[in-house]
Amino acid sequence: MRTIWLSLLIGPLFAACAGKPLDMSKPVYVTLSTAMGDVTVELYGDTPLHRDNFIRLCRSGAYDGVLFHRVIEGFVVQGGDPDSRKREPGVRYGGNDGGYTVPAEIRPGHFNKRGALIDAEAGDETNPERASAGTQFCFVQGRRMTDEELDEAEKQINEIRRNWLFHLFKKRLSDRSATVAAEEGELERRAWRMVEDTLSLLGRYRIPEERREAYRTIGGAPHLDGSLTVFGEVVDGFDVIDRMARVETDPSDRPVHDLVIRSTKVFQK
Repeated sequence: MRTIWLSLLIGPLFAACAGKPLDMSKPVYVTLSTAMGDVTVELYGDTPLHRDNFIRLCRSGAYDGVLFHRVIEGFVVQGGDPDSRKREPGVRYGGNDGGYTVPAEIRPGHFNKRGALIDAEAGDETNPERASAGTQFCFVQGRRMTDEELDEAEKQINEIRRNWLFHLFKKRLSDRSATVAAEEGELERRAWRMVEDTLSLLGRYRIPEERREAYRTIGGAPHLDGSLTVFGEVVDGFDVIDRMARVETDPSDRPVHDLVIRSTKVFQK
């Protein structure tokens, strides 16, 4: 995947896409229309690369006719693969990111509560920089969690962080030295030493109490916290997401009856 810095892509964002110029000092909203109803999201101002990328795609009609190709009840509703516009029966979509990625903008203040708008990305082993798939996105449906389940999610977050650091350090060591890269065993030993040194400084991650309360009451997918970019949240249409999450799916999590994005609208209040 290629990483394209959005300042180059959106160059003239407003001239290239339909609609009047936006005031980026104010909140920006997007409504996605489907046969099941409309979902409206507010885009976060502190994730500008993802915000501007999503605006560009929505204003250009890039999502018109595209499927929500992956649906897992109690977890996510995912869409944005340009190939899914073909809607070929039985095909597993999700492999096309639009030909580019967006640099990660993982902010500590955002988390994977119910209704979060999040990126889609390759795993840490192949994507340790956690760049986002250019065109794909997910709505977190999630579910309410008990304290015992949140304790397990906390363990999972720490394990994910440990493995991510390993792949990140391994890549950076490999990029830095061709000699070290050629010695796989030494490369991994050095990477794990760096992981342990880093974790001894960071300490164990614990889900903050206010975040636990949100997961207990409104739900979400806490094990994703800290590992991907959250760049907006649903402000209207939670019931639509719930209906989409309950549809029948095939073994690859693709809805048996296509869920199509009919159109998108970018606006400000």
